[in-house]
Amino acid sequence: MIGSPVKNGSFLQIDESGKTPKFLQIVNGVISGIETGVFKPGDRLPSINETSAEYYLARATVEKAYGSLLKSGHITSLYRKGFFVADGKALKRVLFLVGRINDSSHVLFNALSDALGRNYRIDMFAYEYRKEFFCDILDNQAGKYHYYVVMPHHLGESDDLRNTLRKIPNERLFLLEEGPSPISRNCSSVGYGCGRQFRDLLEQNAGLFGKYRKLNFVTTDREYIPADWYSAFLNFTNAFGPEGRILDGMDEAPLEPGNAYLLFDDEDLVETIRTLDRRGLKPGRDIGLLSFNDAGYKALLAGGISVIRTDFSALARQLSDLIASGKRRHVRIPLQFIHRPSL
Repeated sequence: MIGSPVKNGSFLQIDESGKTPKFLQIVNGVISGIETGVFKPGDRLPSINETSAEYYLARATVEKAYGSLLKSGHITSLYRKGFFVADGKALKRVLFLVGRINDSSHVLFNALSDALGRNYRIDMFAYEYRKEFFCDILDNQAGKYHYYVVMPHHLGESDDLRNTLRKIPNERLFLLEEGPSPISRNCSSVGYGCGRQFRDLLEQNAGLFGKYRKLNFVTTDREYIPADWYSAFLNFTNAFGPEGRILDGMDEAPLEPGNAYLLFDDEDLVETIRTLDRRGLKPGRDIGLLSFNDAGYKALLAGGISVIRTDFSALARQLSDLIASGKRRHVRIPLQFIHRPSL
């Protein structure tokens, strides 16, 4: 059904001095109008020529904006009739930007897909913890998605980063922050896994570590580890004992009976279990093992591996609620400790 034409006078506000490209200002203006109910499904937008003349814009700029809106599903076109606001039942596209595609990001992707349901399509991108990749991806994809879910890890602060994020309106940007974030934006966020929570879990379960001489915090390049977890770990071991060590990998120190190991990398975990089997050592008796993030096999492996985990289903539900409500809020998901025989 074709609705009323949108009046030019209330259509857009173009900031001539703004750092956001003009085609994105058009895109963001149309999307904002749709999401606030100013534009109804079936409303006809001004033509490319009308918009170009009204706002003194190059025709190519308006074409690029309308092309982006067509691709994202916000508008449709009818031959010789023009451009129209799409039916609200159309798929809404979500860009999910992660540091690296790994087991954790896959689990969260699947949980978010389930929470949002069939009316949403999620595309996952990875920036490999490089700021230039992060900015390039968002620059190239700006205006093509209804919502942007971003995990800003290892980025720091910079003008490039701020200018890139300014291209995405606050109501369409959602930050997933594992620990403190350098990005200051007036948008919704879901926090999880801060150093304070990590230390609290260790302290609450301090009795499980009492029989070990050393606690080894084994890092990895394959998983993101918040910077404040290192100090949280050392503060815990200094206060409660035993001796704490931070290792760059399992090859930095041999497995020693009487030690406990906190493993971030699941490949390290599997290889450690193999080594223990070869040496006739048993987790929980000779060596302590604690893994990060849960999986079905960890409840069965070597009699059960203790884990510290993020409840990704709860995180996805919170994020889904933020997207659906349109309200800007900051929420936090607590970490969980699951004790099994490996400690």
